[in-house]
Amino acid sequence: MKKKDNIFENLEKIKKECFLKECFHQDENCNDRIIKAHSIQNNRILNEISENGEVLMIGGGSDNSSNFKTSMQRKGRRIATTFTGFCGRHDNDLFMPIEEKNYQVGNKEQEFLFAYRALAKEYHTKTTVGDMFRKMRQYIKAGEYHKLSNIFDENNQPDIAHIQYMADTVTGTLIGQEDAEARLKLFRKRMNNDLDNSNFNEIVTDVIELDEEYHIAVSSITFIERDLNNEVINHLDDLDAQLAPLFVTIFPQEGKTYILLSYFARNKRKYKFIREQILSKSIRMQKVIISNLIVAYFENWVISPIKWNELGTKTHSRIHRYYVKTIAAGDGKRSLLNDKNMNLFC
Repeated sequence: MKKKDNIFENLEKIKKECFLKECFHQDENCNDRIIKAHSIQNNRILNEISENGEVLMIGGGSDNSSNFKTSMQRKGRRIATTFTGFCGRHDNDLFMPIEEKNYQVGNKEQEFLFAYRALAKEYHTKTTVGDMFRKMRQYIKAGEYHKLSNIFDENNQPDIAHIQYMADTVTGTLIGQEDAEARLKLFRKRMNNDLDNSNFNEIVTDVIELDEEYHIAVSSITFIERDLNNEVINHLDDLDAQLAPLFVTIFPQEGKTYILLSYFARNKRKYKFIREQILSKSIRMQKVIISNLIVAYFENWVISPIKWNELGTKTHSRIHRYYVKTIAAGDGKRSLLNDKNMNLFC
């Protein structure tokens, strides 16, 4: 195997060292203990869709040929979707309206909190990855190449070409990474201020209500690239462009499945296509569009092992192929209707 394929093999180790442990709602009321908070509720959702205490989450990595591969990985519901993003007090107090009560369509506080939690998870993930790449840059500058990969040691140092490749890769990645972090910090400040002032109207939510309980759940934030008419929603290739995030929460509840598509009130014009192009479609097409959205844009979603098996191998292949195809943002390949036969809600 080529050395270049292996030079970042210690990524996961470095990532664990850089794992952010910080309360997203940091203030004088924080207690000292940062906990592993669930981005998708454990007792109300994961407990309902798990099989023997486990759910499936999509994951990826390189195989022996250095090709990117995906698989559905079993996770215990106590650790699935967790992140060290809240102190115990705030995780308990802030989310009480969605932890202790069923969701009601149109409840602005609940819809705000679902979006807020999705943002907190994304902020934690992005900051952790950013810290990881900054640590890698530090190792490269210090000549500590063995910390990047086990193939390097005192007797086997990278040549100039490899060093330049590593430096260019890390520097190039950090340009977009730090831009994303800056935007998320702005959203964090904005939503914490709205939360403190109970200003829940700053989040607008369009809801799809399915008359069946599907054992799949999502909590995530993304930037939709194009609508169903191929019109640009977010210019991801322009670092100066104003971006409009979409917060997506999906969960089953008492015989129904709720799909919450939330955005800032100031971005209503950008996201009017949701009502015009998605909610106006048949229920079947809505399911297909949301399925394409999940696979193309999200990692933080879970599915029941039983439900996954029911989907069948053809659907499994569709999901894995499209996930790999859309792993890089901003290249125009993330279509909301790439596969008209992809349906996770069947």
